[in-house]
Amino acid sequence: MRVVQSRSGRFAIGRWLCTGATILGVGLSLALASSAAAEVDRSRVRPEMQELYGAIRVLLPLSVDETRFRSPSERKRIRKALSTLAERADRVSAHAGDHDRRIHYLGASLARESRETLERFDAGQLDGARFFALQLSEFCVACHDRLPSTEDSPLARGFVSQEQLEGLPVDQRARLQVATRRFDDALTSFESLFAQPTIHPAELLDALTEYLTVSIRVKRDIARPIPVLRRFAARADLWTNLRSDVERWIQALEHYSADPPGKPSLASARVILEEADSVARYPSDRRPLVHYLIASSQLNRFLEEHDAEGGRDVAEAYYWLGLIASRTEFDYFVSEGDFYLETAIRTAPRDPIAKQAFLLLEEETVLGWTGSGGSHMPADVRENLEALRQLVYPD
Repeated sequence: MRVVQSRSGRFAIGRWLCTGATILGVGLSLALASSAAAEVDRSRVRPEMQELYGAIRVLLPLSVDETRFRSPSERKRIRKALSTLAERADRVSAHAGDHDRRIHYLGASLARESRETLERFDAGQLDGARFFALQLSEFCVACHDRLPSTEDSPLARGFVSQEQLEGLPVDQRARLQVATRRFDDALTSFESLFAQPTIHPAELLDALTEYLTVSIRVKRDIARPIPVLRRFAARADLWTNLRSDVERWIQALEHYSADPPGKPSLASARVILEEADSVARYPSDRRPLVHYLIASSQLNRFLEEHDAEGGRDVAEAYYWLGLIASRTEFDYFVSEGDFYLETAIRTAPRDPIAKQAFLLLEEETVLGWTGSGGSHMPADVRENLEALRQLVYPD
């Protein structure tokens, strides 16, 4: 299993009380229903999607009820649902192929992680299986928070009841709302979370990042977080560096809300990234977070329009997204940064940008799969890395 290590160096211990495989299935389903997947032949994937939905509707209510999830009486249903997710996700990935590389990636990832979760479940390793499953929600959230969305998805409201949502801690509720495309509800939940004085600010760093991501990239509301962050910055329990970070975020939000970026382009993203470099003191510095999110919004929207063209500019856009992901992602368990960097390499393997992408991908992969007990990199991951090396360095 891949090492799960947060940017602070602590091992993540299952933050979210909802089965990640299920939420990833919701994400894949909703993504295929969106215009972003228009190139996928829906008539070919419809049967698979119907079965995915069926599995999701079994698993998601169970995932928010730990007792039922661990109950022997639910074992057969859980096992069948996980197996269905793996089989159907494989087919969706195959159908997507080169038409939608992101859906292909998500489908293949869902299939692989569902099978590994099922293996642990069958072996009776319930704690390990649950931990493994909980982390999978990162796939879905990564898909849902990259592009603008003018309204919440009515499709997602049927997966979890309001009563179940209200029974979750606020941070877990917000994450589930993002995963099921209930973005307005998620922002409200995050804002109530930041107002709770009993939660130490150190426990809110990931939530702050996701809140800004949804507000900036999804809702395209750069001004909304400003008063929220001002109240947060006034808390007496913020340490000096975090207060400085939050104040920098406020300054950046004020700047870009007054002078928002224009039409998405690679050139505009480069300018924003240059501004981020002028703010950052070191690569993992939190200060340029707002700059990174706004630049990534520009890049994702640029790719929505130009991805099919291929070429050097598309490769560079993927490289920048991979670099941003390496500096802003919560942990290494499921890294969409890997997808961005690999796509940059495969899009323009002989361009110098591919070498930059490979160097970063190699380091992220080695660090992601290596723990205190040594390297546990699977053979297929090692082989894929070597294949990418041969593309970039054919001699």
